[in-house]
Formats: sequence, C-alpha cells, structure tokens
Amino acid sequence: MKVIAVTPAGRRRYLEVLAKYILSDDAVTEWHLWDNCRDPADRAYIQSLASPRIKIVSLPDSKGDNKSINKFYRTMTDPNAFYVKLDDDICYLPPGFFGRFAAKAAASKTNAIWFSPLVINNAICSWLLSFHGKVKSSDALSCQAACEIGWRNPQFAVHLHRAFLNKIETDRVESLHIPDATMTMGRFSINCLGVFGADRNALGDAFCPLDVDDEEHISAFLPMLTKRPGHIIGDEIVAHFAYYTQERVVLDTDILARYQREAMRARPSNSLISAEAVLASAGQLHHPAPGLSPA
Repeated sequence: MKVIAVTPAGRRRYLEVLAKYILSDDAVTEWHLWDNCRDPADRAYIQSLASPRIKIVSLPDSKGDNKSINKFYRTMTDPNAFYVKLDDDICYLPPGFFGRFAAKAAASKTNAIWFSPLVINNAICSWLLSFHGKVKSSDALSCQAACEIGWRNPQFAVHLHRAFLNKIETDRVESLHIPDATMTMGRFSINCLGVFGADRNALGDAFCPLDVDDEEHISAFLPMLTKRPGHIIGDEIVAHFAYYTQERVVLDTDILARYQREAMRARPSNSLISAEAVLASAGQLHHPAPGLSPA
C-alpha cells in the first residue's frame, strides 16, 4: 500500500513547515499539492517545489476558496493508495507518522470510512482531550466543530499551542494520548484526513459532490451513507495552526517560529529526495516569518 499526501495549497509561510515533515518521511510515496492559491506569489512558490516526488495538481476555474477544493477530490483515484489530506497549516507531525497512521487505518479499513489523528487545535479533539483529563479550560468546551472556545477563541488556541509545544520540547507528547474515538452524524474539521483510494473510487462523485460543504459531507454524511463511522486515532498526534477565526492573533505570537524551529529537527531520508534538497534547489530554504520572535 502506498501513502500519498495531498494538500490544498496554499500559503507559503505554513507550507515551508509542512514540507519538512512530509519530505523527511520515507512512507510518503508522493505529495500532491492542489493548486488552490489566491496569491500569485504562493502559486509561484508551490510551482517551484515540483519534483518527481512532489506533483502540482492544477484544475481549471480554481478560485482559491473552499468550494474549489471539492473537485480536487476526484484526483484521488489510485485504488492501492492511502491518501492523507493535510491542511497547509498542519505545523507538526511526529516522526514516522505516515507509516503508523496508514497501518492503523488499514487495521480498521472495513469498519471506518475516514480516519484522523488526534489534532491539536481541532475543536472536537480539544473536547476529547478535556474529556480524558489531558487539558483543562476555564471555559467549558463543547463537542461541536464550531465550538465557541475550541474553534472561535484565539486565546484558547494560543494557550493550547504553547502547552503542546512544551510537551514536544520536553519529549512528553505521549502524555496526551487518548483512546480512539468514532464520529457519526456530526461535523468534524478534516484538518488531517485519511481515506483509502478504493473507498473514494467506490463512492465516485458521491464522495464529495461539487455543490456541498466538503467537511460536512465527508465527516458527517459519508458515515451515514456507508454505515461506517469516522475513526479518530488517539495515539497519533499532529498540530493544526489556526482557523480563520484565530489566525491573526496566533500569528502575532512566537508560536509559528517555535513550530518552524521544531520542523528543522525533522531528519530527511537518505533514500528519497530530502526537504533540504528540494527547498534549496528552489532557493526557498527556511527563513523565520516576519514579525515572529523566537521563544
């Protein structure tokens, strides 16, 4: 089984972080960047990353909005692949993530229709962390994708990221592991979504019609349609930087700089094109984002 990472792209400030993780993981056969850019400078950046391993997927009439993403799902057609769709602002992945994630999904392949790791700064995952006593919040979290605290409140995101970064920097991420969970009849933010190509092919356009909200349809409708729930794998943890409701405030901190610094520790494979080689050849080696100071 091959693992193909796909990312609706994208914002360079975040992709520079994500690239380090994806390109350092041997399990990833290909990385497909879906050209859904709004800014021509971002488009030029992703085009500069094209290589035998990084494929730029461009479709006509893509406007850089959420609705444009739907037609890109039609390109996930390899029946032998496990596709991992990552938001461009996934800012942390643990070493060896893709191989373990694919293997754990394969073990439950016939029982679930989609898979997600536990995502830091995902409203429902925050509720799960709270439920299992892993995080505490002075304001009550709700088990809803649009939770007023977990989704909308930027200060909550700042505190959550700082606590998680402290766990990374002291090698205590495993202390946040929780039991697996399932999702049906409820919207879930698909920041990091695993889907088998064979399942997408079997559903055809019903996997994500052009006229639907892709998150609502995939996370809530497909489990009802297929009678297979979504499966959250509680001992695989990734981090999502920010929703649009949080982004401005979170960017005005040192959090992205700390994630950038952590990403630099990702070790490239000797057998595959490394992140350093790809980014250096494009003249895009890491530079701290303007306005961010180190911790």
